[in-house]
Amino acid sequence: MNETATTVGNGFTMQLSFDEIFKYSDILNPISPTTLFKAGKLAELDQNKKVLDLGSGKGSPSILWASLFGVQVEGYDFDSKFVEYANSRAKILNLSNRVMFHCKDVKELKVTKAYDVVAFLGLGLARTFGNFHDALKKLQTMLHKGGFLIFAEPVWLAKEIPSEVLGNLDATEEDFLTKFEVQQVMERCGFHVKGSFDSSKEDWELYIRPVNYAMSEVIESTSELAEEAQMVIKSFKAEYDAVNQYWNMILWVAEAV
Repeated sequence: MNETATTVGNGFTMQLSFDEIFKYSDILNPISPTTLFKAGKLAELDQNKKVLDLGSGKGSPSILWASLFGVQVEGYDFDSKFVEYANSRAKILNLSNRVMFHCKDVKELKVTKAYDVVAFLGLGLARTFGNFHDALKKLQTMLHKGGFLIFAEPVWLAKEIPSEVLGNLDATEEDFLTKFEVQQVMERCGFHVKGSFDSSKEDWELYIRPVNYAMSEVIESTSELAEEAQMVIKSFKAEYDAVNQYWNMILWVAEAV
């Protein structure tokens, strides 16, 4: 995540930061707390488990798991303001003894020990590491045998995607796999899929609503960033419109075998 600029729509580099776009957001993906709880159950989370949270954002998933299951969490995110917010939230909830977040680019992170669970709920493995297969192999080295990987990844519901939709999403067909292809790659990389959860339209609405509110504030302030804020709203709307027609976000739980 970038503290000073981000890229939304046709590769255009914007001055709006993730901090501004997600000003009122806690979870930075269309994944509900109920789904996170179900994923935690599948991954057999308990007070003896140690979780590595990569791209931890504002920390909500890890804080939820620490609260519900008593896990120990070590989280990393590039955005220092997100990290500060996450640690403050953990302190308020008296979870600082179980949850700690650090400011670090996950692509540069040197992991020297194995964890019971690795969570990656950020921008997507393929987008972050450039290759879904290589990303899985990299994360596998961070897990104990029998450990669990919990990750969110956008998928195409089917190939061939209309060019208009690809344009609206600023994507190519090669950017994402289908759900079936994701499962195939996981199995080839030595993971057994325990379960998956498709984001609902309601999940997407709850995800987008605070972003629209934050961007509306920018527009109403007659800021020089108003045009960029309009682009963000349009980009998120394109994602929402394509849900359950052409693509979706899937939360996966897979065991390293």
